[in-house]
Amino acid sequence: MRLIGAVSEGSGAVNEDGFGWLGTPEDVSAAWIFDGVTGINERNYFGEGTDARWLVSRAHARLTALAASSMQPGVILKELVSGLIADFSAATEAVELPGDYDPPAACLILVKRYGDSWQALRLGDSCLLARDGDGGHRIHAASPNNQLDHWLTREVRKRRGAGVLDIKALLAEFAPQLKQGRARRNRPDGYSILEASRDALAMPEIIDLGMPTEILLCTDGYYRAVDHYGLHNNAGLIDASVEGVERVLVTLREAEAADPDCLRHPRFKPADDATAVMLAKDLNHF
Repeated sequence: MRLIGAVSEGSGAVNEDGFGWLGTPEDVSAAWIFDGVTGINERNYFGEGTDARWLVSRAHARLTALAASSMQPGVILKELVSGLIADFSAATEAVELPGDYDPPAACLILVKRYGDSWQALRLGDSCLLARDGDGGHRIHAASPNNQLDHWLTREVRKRRGAGVLDIKALLAEFAPQLKQGRARRNRPDGYSILEASRDALAMPEIIDLGMPTEILLCTDGYYRAVDHYGLHNNAGLIDASVEGVERVLVTLREAEAADPDCLRHPRFKPADDATAVMLAKDLNHF
């Protein structure tokens, strides 16, 4: 697989997304993306700008080494979580966390080549889009928490219609519902997510991709081009990303800027961190 393009852009002062890849641009052997979960604590406790950014930074450093091994995805995840537990323990030795502290978490997608075929590891709601040689598509883009997301969108739209536009005020108002939703992390009635806890091993998705011709990894902020703004469908997003992930991001930001109050396109935040990694086997057929 060739690295066709990669982009990561924050929507605020701190970009809580991240990405990485191994190999050369002409022969990528593994690639991954992270999407740090926005914190709902009263303040941040670690030194990376936000606690979510801290987790993504630590996870990226560890995954860079682990993805270079021959380990299977489930074993990579086990080693990654063990390392994050050690990192979190060390980071909190001199920090007194409140009793209701919401631990940092992140969505993760890793794709890795084993021989001639590819496997994927997915936790959270970042998006994996792959296309086979016959044109068939495999789309893994469903949100793990749709019911809460839809309810929040409806309620936030009411608040914005009444003139409440401050995201911090909205986060404070809906903190109880967000905490309730986050209590379902890595639970059978909830959703998978990467965190510094063995709970993250409970229900990851491990996907056999076979021998795809294209793979697009993207965070939900980038996938807004499909599910929020209708700029592309899934196949179209792959095609547009082959042409240029930066161009997709520009059109996405233009759509967000044209609707700053989130009224035309209802959503919790006016903009989100956006990250994408586009891989392709052969561009001759484009």
